[in-house]
Amino acid sequence: MPRVVDGQVEHGPFVSPYAYEWFIEGEVAAAKGQHDEAAMAFEAATAAPADDVVLLTRLAEEYELSGASRRADRILAVARRFYPESARVVLAEGRIQRYRGTDGKALSSFARANELAPAWDAPVIAIAETLVAAGHTQRAKAILLEYVETSLGARSEHARRVLIDLARRMGDAGTLERALSLDPASTEAERARAAGELALEAAQPALAARILAEALDTPENVALWLRALVRSGARQEAAVFLATANSERLGGVVEHVDLLLEIGEVDVALRLLAATDTSPRVEYSKGRALLARGDYIEAAAVLADVPLGSASFEASRMALAECSVSQNRQGVAAETLSQAPHESLAVRKVLAEIYLEAGDLRAGLKLFDPKRPEERAVLAALFEQAGRFEEAAAYYANIKTVSADEPQLRARASAEQLASHGHHRGAIAVLERWTALAPDDLYARVRLVELLQAGDRAEAAQKRGRRALEVIDDPLLLAHLIEVLESPAAAAP
Repeated sequence: MPRVVDGQVEHGPFVSPYAYEWFIEGEVAAAKGQHDEAAMAFEAATAAPADDVVLLTRLAEEYELSGASRRADRILAVARRFYPESARVVLAEGRIQRYRGTDGKALSSFARANELAPAWDAPVIAIAETLVAAGHTQRAKAILLEYVETSLGARSEHARRVLIDLARRMGDAGTLERALSLDPASTEAERARAAGELALEAAQPALAARILAEALDTPENVALWLRALVRSGARQEAAVFLATANSERLGGVVEHVDLLLEIGEVDVALRLLAATDTSPRVEYSKGRALLARGDYIEAAAVLADVPLGSASFEASRMALAECSVSQNRQGVAAETLSQAPHESLAVRKVLAEIYLEAGDLRAGLKLFDPKRPEERAVLAALFEQAGRFEEAAAYYANIKTVSADEPQLRARASAEQLASHGHHRGAIAVLERWTALAPDDLYARVRLVELLQAGDRAEAAQKRGRRALEVIDDPLLLAHLIEVLESPAAAAP
């Protein structure tokens, strides 16, 4: 009878409600990583009289993941006997071989599954994932691109999503743009923005500017293009554009001013604000501009007039606190921030930095809940700034990141999770890639020196450490790096 499996219509034996219920229980358990429970649920499903290829292959895989390799082999043998030409059986064989670390055999099985079912995307995706795990990302990208570009849209949608994810992980903006272009529902502006953002994340601002220059249809794309220009060294081109641009093209006067302030064109921003009707948001922007120019007293007067209840109130209080800090009035800054709702993470971060500068780390730490992932990231950064590097590493290791998180956080968390399990080589690789993209992240550079030392790469640790010494001005971080480099374990053989 026909049924839908992995989004495709297949013909197979009738599945009883009893077997179907247990099969769903097994998939739910597998999704939670409870492979013993998943295997037991699939076993229960096999009590029904139908020898279903989907059930048999899933049972074999869950047996393998639960450590019962012999049972997995026996179930696969049964599946091969009933379905000798099934791509699904060969695919399951490949996955089990990959679990066992025999990538060569796994790739052969996946290739065979692809021959048996060329319209099915699962074997192609399995090949790509195996290649990525082995470090052959370029080959994986080429295989996915060829499949996605030559397949029908509905059949290749999953493969396209995998390609998009791979492009993001590789920081490959060009491939991302190509993959997104294969979605008929996407627009040129959307594709350019996604690719441009990725290029900026990957420290390729010139590429981002080229991609976005052809799609300046939205204020968001124009703003991103201008930021890319500035980061690529074409600040003057951005300044000329902003000096003559119509504010409506940028989303409005305030958005225009924000962009001018980003590139340091304070006087132009103030002239634009002077010709604009006043509002709390305009006053906040004016205060920011004065603050950027160093007119702290005038900026404070303007910012203090932003009324409670306005959308700009919280941001104005943080800027007002910055005015006080710039005049070495930390107590006034803390009092100013107390007027803003403390539910805001942004306010608490600024207040914690004030406490930290005053030498009261404990007061800063009390502002955050370590049970919340986004607040653990703040705590990790606070410990680092306070010179308590072991505690910072422990917090980073316990952060579960998502793709929407900043690249810096993803890199640090990933590295510390690997290091906490003794996988120093993987942690080093993560931080080597990140510090190449973001050399200004001095904390990451020093942590990389530590990991190189722990991974018995003393010579590389000394070389990177000496280069970092030249640019670090934080006394706590500098003292820590010197201690690391002078420790006996850091000496090159």
